[in-house]
Amino acid sequence: MKLRSLFLAVAGALFLTAALVPRANATLLVYFNFEDGTLPTKSPPTPGVVDFTSDQTVAAGGDNPGGGIQMSTLTTNYTAGDFGSISSLIPIGTTNQSAGDIDHPPSPPGTPGIAVNFSSSSGNNGKYIQFAVNATFFTNMSLSYAVNTNGNGFTTQTWQYSTTGPAGSFTTFATFTGLTGLQTLSAALPAGANLQAGLVIRIVFSGGQSNGNDDQTIIDNIQLTGTVVPEPATVVGGLLGVCGLCWHQRRRLIGFLPLRSA
Repeated sequence: MKLRSLFLAVAGALFLTAALVPRANATLLVYFNFEDGTLPTKSPPTPGVVDFTSDQTVAAGGDNPGGGIQMSTLTTNYTAGDFGSISSLIPIGTTNQSAGDIDHPPSPPGTPGIAVNFSSSSGNNGKYIQFAVNATFFTNMSLSYAVNTNGNGFTTQTWQYSTTGPAGSFTTFATFTGLTGLQTLSAALPAGANLQAGLVIRIVFSGGQSNGNDDQTIIDNIQLTGTVVPEPATVVGGLLGVCGLCWHQRRRLIGFLPLRSA
């Protein structure tokens, strides 16, 4: 029975230690699907509303099982009136949607999905969209989204990050050129972005040559994924628990050995 107790203690310690190791599979950290916006209407004429707020899981305070674990908001210096909500049903559909996203397919059936369209590209070269992330416990991050480039829309998109907030200096970590048609863009963030509370991710547009308001650069289903590492307090508490458990079993084993010798 003593040996069995020791075995169970060691097994419990190993199990607890394994629980403190970061998961290898990626976690959806931040997710923008734009589905809570409204589409423009012709009668009466309305411009529609762009949904720049991320979707979260219920545990994170949201209502979408396919959402991220952290809330964030997209901000932009794009010219007001030159971007707006657009149906994503034909140009993008469900490309790069998250697993478990209850906003896809749209409900009721036949209702178009929603994306965001950036128009008047020639006058908005160098403009950007960005979002902040408290990455204090995030590593191995990767950004991806679906983009449909039409006509004279932005042929180049440059991804940058700052670790000192939106007013800090930005570093480029990916550049996509020759964009046309429907594509899924994806790139890993550098190690320097890991574990940074003031992380900001920025998407810069360039190469646009259109003066119109037609469908030009449509973006949907922005995902930031990564690995969640345990908080230091959790690690310390877990290790102290393991040490205490092993110390207790050591004392029991020491008390057991003289009895065996007798």
